[in-house]
Formats: sequence, C-alpha cells, structure tokens
Amino acid sequence: MNIIRAWEEEGVKVPAPYSRTIKVLMSPDRRDVGELTFSFALIDPGGQTDYHAHDRPELIYVVSGRGIYVSDGEIYEVQGDVVIWAGAGEKHQMKNTSAETLKLATVFVPAYTAEHLLGGILEAAEAASRPSSAS
Repeated sequence: MNIIRAWEEEGVKVPAPYSRTIKVLMSPDRRDVGELTFSFALIDPGGQTDYHAHDRPELIYVVSGRGIYVSDGEIYEVQGDVVIWAGAGEKHQMKNTSAETLKLATVFVPAYTAEHLLGGILEAAEAASRPSSAS
C-alpha cells in the first residue's frame, strides 16, 4: 500500500516560459506503480504548458484555480472540479488565467516513467527559452 502526502513531495520546477511544478506521485519508477502515472501539475499564475500531444490518452482533473484549456484550436474555460479527457495524439495546452495556482491532477494509462514524462516537459521548456537561430 502507498499513502502519499502530496504536499510533502518536492516536485520538479519547470522553467519559463512553461513555469510550473510537476509532482509525479506514482509511476513505474516512483513507488513501483506499473499500471499508471499519476501526477500533480501546479501552474503558476500567468503560466502555461506547451502546446503538445501524447502517444497515449491523458485524464486531467482540475483540482483548483481557473484557466483555459486549448485543444486542437478550440478554447474552453476551466475551473476546479472540471475533468478533461485528452485522447492520444490530441494537441492540448493549459493556461492559468488567474492570480492563484492552477492545480491539476493527471493520469496516464499505460504508464510513463517519471523520467520520460519529466524529460519531455523540461526539453520543451528549454527549447522554448533558446533564442531563435533565424535571422
């Protein structure tokens, strides 16, 4: 059995322009949970995720805060107690439009390792922060 006090988990800070904290609480390489990946994303006020897609579906539960969810060019307002199903290959993005942290709980089935999930998120932030090489 695993009992996790999420508030005690340090998480990984993602740098601007996709400023947020990711806490992978369960995954094959976190607490030996092979069936799924469960994480919290804490998006800073004014922050956002990159516009991205996954090779598997993602269940997103908005725990608290307000924002907008962009999916395949459509914009939806979200707030606490909203549930989103992002199908495999569906491009999506979450933006925090409020002055409070936007807290999301996410589930991936089949599971990603924490290393794989966080690696892709950090790579996107790094790529977005590089100066454009076009002149």
